[in-house]
Amino acid sequence: MKRLSYIPIWKKQSRNSVRKQKINKTKDLNITSLIDILTILLVFIIKNVSMDVSGKNVPQGMLLPTTITKNALIESGQSIIIKIYPDQILYGKENTPVGSLENFIADKKVRTALLRFMKLEADKIKEVGNIPCLLIQADKNLSCKYITEFVKFSAQASFTNIYFSTIHTDEKKEVLGIQG
Repeated sequence: MKRLSYIPIWKKQSRNSVRKQKINKTKDLNITSLIDILTILLVFIIKNVSMDVSGKNVPQGMLLPTTITKNALIESGQSIIIKIYPDQILYGKENTPVGSLENFIADKKVRTALLRFMKLEADKIKEVGNIPCLLIQADKNLSCKYITEFVKFSAQASFTNIYFSTIHTDEKKEVLGIQG
């Protein structure tokens, strides 16, 4: 954008006359930094608006999973807990040892005994009118194939609600509730 301005320039044409001369003076306006800032703001606003919209639109009839604490699940009386460590499997609130992972995978007797326990507990919970659920607490370093086996196994014992929890401590006594 050109801006014309009149700047008096003193030129002597004659003795007593002064003449104003028209001079073209342009001022540059650098808007590069302004465009950069506006672009960043625009991207930020679009990202936030899209995150807000996607978080609030849940399809009709869809039930999202809820978070529940371990204590609330145990106190409800409709859950069974299985704690899985690399060296042992513990069953129930009393932490009854069932065997090791190798025994569970290889020995059919261990699997049958655990399945019988789980079916009995599930039937007791159903008699009261509740839906049985299983809480699987597994060591954080445990392979996923063992968890998958327990999920398949618990489905045979008619558990439809299965909750997962990881054990993040190296102290088994802390998880078991043993004072040491």
